[in-house]
Amino acid sequence: MEDTGYEKWEPVRIPLIGEALEILNDRSWLKDSSIPWVFPSSDSKSGHLENIRAAWKRILDRAGLENLRIHDLRRTLASYQAIAGTSLLIIGKSLGHKSSQSTAIYARLSNDPVREFMESALDFYRKEKEKETSRAATHH
Repeated sequence: MEDTGYEKWEPVRIPLIGEALEILNDRSWLKDSSIPWVFPSSDSKSGHLENIRAAWKRILDRAGLENLRIHDLRRTLASYQAIAGTSLLIIGKSLGHKSSQSTAIYARLSNDPVREFMESALDFYRKEKEKETSRAATHH
């Protein structure tokens, strides 16, 4: 892997969803069991794609896009997960974060779950107050 300024890279296991699996299943070379790589490369010593810059540039050119990084896609996924109410623990796992602090930035994107739990707590409080009032009225 290329040097990105991080101390070391570690593999991260994340599940693939339907669309990703469909794309991979359409790749003819994946049907050849003698090729162990999802992205083989005849240009590298390892036999697999090591530097994605040229491939990423081709993808962007074909799509008519500029200034889009793979990291932008990761952040977009995490943002949509947060907006959908996904827990920060699950968001962190889907991004391969080791620290909850790395994932905390997404907490600000959706107040709906916070609002729901605040309303739930208030409803609980009101019901408890009603019970107390009812008990007090029956004892007098």
